[in-house]
Amino acid sequence: MKISSQQITSRGIPQQSGLETFSSIINYTGEYINYTVGLDPALLIASAYSTTAVNPFTDSLLNNPPSVINAWYKFYTGGSPWATTTTPVSTTGLFIFYGNNTALLQSSYSGIYQKLSLIEGDNYNIYIDRYGSTSSASTTGTITIQVYTPQSGDYVMIFENQVSVPMGASDSQTFDAGEFTAASANDIFLITFNSDYIGTSSAGIRGISIKRKEEYLVPVYTQDVFGNAHQVLRLNAGNRISDD
Repeated sequence: MKISSQQITSRGIPQQSGLETFSSIINYTGEYINYTVGLDPALLIASAYSTTAVNPFTDSLLNNPPSVINAWYKFYTGGSPWATTTTPVSTTGLFIFYGNNTALLQSSYSGIYQKLSLIEGDNYNIYIDRYGSTSSASTTGTITIQVYTPQSGDYVMIFENQVSVPMGASDSQTFDAGEFTAASANDIFLITFNSDYIGTSSAGIRGISIKRKEEYLVPVYTQDVFGNAHQVLRLNAGNRISDD
């Protein structure tokens, strides 16, 4: 009890620093990706890149590099070993990805990517407003979300997540894709679609959002039976204040 009287008075007043308790509040703010409703075609500044590389993602980044910040670039697989599909397109309220799959080739990919403006070392969260199918085809597909960082003339993937797309035109849902830590000020966001359904397929997204994580520490208070607020303090048994 003597420790208590030395550190905190009987009236609840701390007599040394470091006895306060804090609660962490996390907030996601700002917007770090350029996306308008249906992805305004004016934001697509480069022609679509057709790839047949083993890794169509990094091949697209290297050979059709996103040199302009917050502008969209797009790609699609255009031949063996991949099934050939068509370039993604913007339409009213949606951005549409197309897929194709045959029994002889690997299922196609189509996607878009953007060079971001971030704060290196900060954390960001990705949200995808998906729509499902743009047709009545009863199939399934996968939307893949990736983040790449430039490194020694190449691109290294630092984040990946996937979400299934039920191919029902009425299906819509905002998907929390998760959090990544910016490895550079200009990491690349990339989103693609593919489907194992034999034949052609399509999927749409309504929006993409990337928000910066901010964390605040706030002091903890409680109320007594009379409704008065009191700051919550803690005892530190390892530190004593001299009675002198």
